[in-house]
Amino acid sequence: AVVSTQSTGKLNICIQKVAESKEKLPKKRQEFDLAFCKETLGIDGDDIVSCHRAGKPSPTNTEYCRPLIVQLRNKEAVEYYTNYGRGFKQSDYWINVDLCKADREAYFLARQERNRRRMVLRNSKEPQIC
Repeated sequence: AVVSTQSTGKLNICIQKVAESKEKLPKKRQEFDLAFCKETLGIDGDDIVSCHRAGKPSPTNTEYCRPLIVQLRNKEAVEYYTNYGRGFKQSDYWINVDLCKADREAYFLARQERNRRRMVLRNSKEPQIC
């Protein structure tokens, strides 16, 4: 069965601020990342299809950690580990749905508008001092 890239992209989660292994061999680095997902984040090994790092390592900024992209088995697992798409913080690591740039920007603008409305509502409920 051929699975389109677009449908598999919806099964990805993006994990930020995960330190990278210093191993030379890519296979060893990937094993480190898989172990991190299972042991530190508590992601069930049966839910993980694959994982990889996005982008290239920075030769100048050694503190920069590339995002870890994890492909999960099904949409239910993605929703569970991302708190139903709202994002989830597990100790120091953020787990979010992996989105394209346009979708990330749209979600960001929607969050900004939602926060602005909350502030307006909160300010209007405060008692007026005369």
